[in-house]
Amino acid sequence: MRASLRVTSLSFLVIIGMGLGTCVHAQDVTPEKSTVPAEAAKPAGKVIPEDLTADLNVSLYSQYIWRGLELSRDSFVILTVGYKGFSVNLWADLDTRFAGTQNREFKLQETDVTVSYSNSYKPWKLNYALGWILYDYQPVSGNADGTIKDTKNQELFVTLGLDVLLKPTFSVYNEIETGQAWYFNLGLSHSFAVYKDWSLDVGGWVSYLINNSSANPHFSNFHDGNIAVGLKIPLNSYLSVKPNIQYSFPLSGDASTRIRDNSAALFHHRQDNFVYGGLIIDLAI
Repeated sequence: MRASLRVTSLSFLVIIGMGLGTCVHAQDVTPEKSTVPAEAAKPAGKVIPEDLTADLNVSLYSQYIWRGLELSRDSFVILTVGYKGFSVNLWADLDTRFAGTQNREFKLQETDVTVSYSNSYKPWKLNYALGWILYDYQPVSGNADGTIKDTKNQELFVTLGLDVLLKPTFSVYNEIETGQAWYFNLGLSHSFAVYKDWSLDVGGWVSYLINNSSANPHFSNFHDGNIAVGLKIPLNSYLSVKPNIQYSFPLSGDASTRIRDNSAALFHHRQDNFVYGGLIIDLAI
């Protein structure tokens, strides 16, 4: 465990060194896994093509909670490359105590690929994005033999947002490979200036899940709610750090049962709400 944390810490120092040496501009991290990069600044002397953007986001978290479900522990990495509204997002969860290994060792637990297109319609102050996500999960505990097979899944999604007070955002995800499921997410957020260019970012979102997959019990109800607070601290034009804390909780009795059953299968405890946090380091070019 200590060795794994040393490896993770070293990775952070490398990223910080890159940012301090080259000057960078950071983007905010959305409540879901980041899939659409924010429009990057275009400073004079940019060394990559003007319409090409790249973002490296490294987050060290106490837990990995996805849509209310406890899936993993500790850090993950997000890497995004975008061009003229189109982007490819590579996402990896590096777990220092992976539940699917005998000794809960350091392991790559999940890798995702997202291909998306984003744009805006300025007369309506409307932002929109649509895309495709491929999820690739490693084996985890839960079955009688202690593991399940490698699991892959795919989703299509569309996101609509308004550039007005509280920045309301509505997203729809449709699972298309392992079964038929719909996940609806409505979020609000706001940033408060606190000191120079520092900002206190506050957000919350609620969800509704419809799951008709044969691999999981049928579910149709409100699912998880989340509240997040983070202090974004730009270090220069490209690099920022953000201490962040988040609270995830069920929105219905059915959701509570589903989330508790998931935690019992993977981590041998029944829990339906989680307070977790970490440090986000963001490098955008």
